Order: sequence, then structure tokens, then C-alpha cells
Amino acid sequence: MRLDDGDVALLAGLFRFPAAFFSSEPRTRITANELLFRAPKSMTLGEQEFLATFASLAGDFLGELDGRSKLPPVKVPTVSPDELAHSSITVAAARLREAMGLEPDEPLDDLMYEAERLGAPVIVRRRVAGEWESEFAATGGRSRDERHLGYSSWVGRLRDRPLLVLRDSDSWERTRFTVAHELGHLVLHSHAYCSVSAADELEANRFATELLAPAGVIAGELPRVMSLLNLRPLKAKWGLSLGSLIMHLRDSGLIAPDRAKMLTTQLHSRINPDTGHTWGMTEPGWADRVPERPRLLRKWVERCYGGASVRMLSARDSMIYPADVLDWFLATQRPAPAAEHNPVAASVGHGRTAAPPADGGSQVIRLDDFRKGRPS
Repeated sequence: MRLDDGDVALLAGLFRFPAAFFSSEPRTRITANELLFRAPKSMTLGEQEFLATFASLAGDFLGELDGRSKLPPVKVPTVSPDELAHSSITVAAARLREAMGLEPDEPLDDLMYEAERLGAPVIVRRRVAGEWESEFAATGGRSRDERHLGYSSWVGRLRDRPLLVLRDSDSWERTRFTVAHELGHLVLHSHAYCSVSAADELEANRFATELLAPAGVIAGELPRVMSLLNLRPLKAKWGLSLGSLIMHLRDSGLIAPDRAKMLTTQLHSRINPDTGHTWGMTEPGWADRVPERPRLLRKWVERCYGGASVRMLSARDSMIYPADVLDWFLATQRPAPAAEHNPVAASVGHGRTAAPPADGGSQVIRLDDFRKGRPS
């Protein structure tokens, strides 16, 4: 079915997408069944489709960037169901740590950085009221809260690029665990289709804690007297919450189930005087770190376009994504370190760069040329 220019303009106004979007060929068509997460019971089908659509748009955007400047190669190891049946989650987590170049006894400093270094981009999606109204915003009650913490999927025409999407959180513990959990799905469950079960979620949890704090290593670091206060040094060193650490010690057989239950009860009954909440909500050390933030997507946008300003990107005639979607992709991405403030822009078919001229003078580009991607 062909649409005339008037119909395309009508669609563009209705959906608030540039007209060029409707004539572009999609590379990624993710369905809700292909998302590597188990939807909460309170999540509607429309909300699940929204997450799948977002992953599809992100996958196409990554494909566009990869066409201009190759993204890092994918080095995330995957485990088939048969392999997992004859191995263990501990071995699978060790394989991922090895792919990251980590020693068995080495704590993970910046998990998002390590994931992206293995070719798995991370998007931390920030919801701002009024931006691209969806069923979340249109529906009252609990459904507006987006109860999922994150999800993952394989994107691209060949489903060969892993993608992690997280909901914005001010908890560094929750952020790190969610990244580790989604990496667990990518490693353990990439061969599953429409079958992420409750058991799979538990496996991803086990993978996450083992990835962050290998049981074989922390076994030699346990305090002689097991208490919440005595476990704090382990939390600080390995970067996971006390709640996750307690479950990890129980599941690994390092403490008895009744001791784990006692510690968990204490965790949810003690009050943090700094916040007025229980330790289960804001543990000791909750403010010791800032939540990790991704960098890869912004870095590649800067490399391809010479900058990552949403206003600048949306002004390009070739850009098929509206400003609010671009903002969702880029809003929480970390800016470049000082040494990277002069990125080189890669442009298909042109040798154009965004670096200043050799004489140090400022470079002025005509707006019409910039919009069309022509060299100045």
C-alpha cells in the first residue's frame, strides 16, 4: 500500500515522528515474546508491547550508528540449555568474567562499562512527564509505575547485538544488580523464545550475584561472626546489596537457610536513621556510590555526528527519530571524559570531521549543509 504525501504528513503529525521515518525500512522488529524478562502480573499487554517497540527503535538506531562507524564486536558468551544442564551457573558467570578480562578474585568496578566493552549497549530510560505519552501515562493507578527494573533483548536484522534497557533508578545497588541480572539472561537464556519462566528469573538472580561476588572467593572473606554490620565490608568491596549478598551466601551453601532468614528479617526491621526507612529500602552504604551510567551510545553518536545534542541531531534532515525519542536514548548517557571533547564525526560517503582546523580557529558550518550532512 502506497501513501501519498498528504497521508504521510498526517501520520507524521499524529505520531510526532519525522516523515522520513515512515519510508525507512525497519531493521529490528522485536515482539514482546522476544524480550528476555518476565513481565509482572500487573503489566498490561500494551505496556509489554511498548517495551518491545522501544527495543526495536533502539536496535534500528544502533544499526544506523554501526553503519557509520562499527560498534564494538559482541563478545558476550552464551550458554545453550544442553551446556547449562551439564555445567553450572557458577561456570557460566566465570566465563563472562573471563571475557571481561577479570581475575577470579577481582571485584567489578564499573559493570556497565564492562558490559558495553563486550559490545552490549546499555540504555537507562528516564521517564519525563509529557514526553511521548504512552499507555503508562494514559492509565491511572499502579500501571503508571513501570514495575519492571529492566529487560534485555537481541536486536538488529540478524539479532546479533545484545541490548540492555534499564529503568532509571537512584539506587546504585539496584542498578548494578539489574545489569548483572540482564547479563545473566543474555548468557543463559538467549536460546529461549517466549519462555522466560520464574525458574529462569531465579537463575538470572543466581548468575547476577555470582558475577558480582564469586562464591569461591568470598568464602574466604566471611566474618567469623555473621551479622549485618560484619557483612558491610563485603558489600563495599564487591558492590552488591546486603540483601543480595545474604541470598547469595544461602544459595551457595555458605550460610544456613535459617541464618539467612534471620539476617533478612533484621534487614527489613532495622531503621536507617539517615532516611527513616528500613535497611531493606535504604541499606547502610546506600549513598556511598553514585548509580552507574552508560557511555557507549553517546560516544558513538559523538563519533558519527560530531556531538550528542538532541537539538542538533533532530535538526538533521536524515534523522528519522523525533527529539523526545533521541532524548530517551541519550539523556542518562555519561558525557565524554576531558580527553575526548573533540570527537571525529564519521559520515557515510564523506570524509567530513568535526575536529577544529589546524590553525586553532573555530569551524563554522552552514546550517543547510549540516542538515543535509554535506561537508562544509
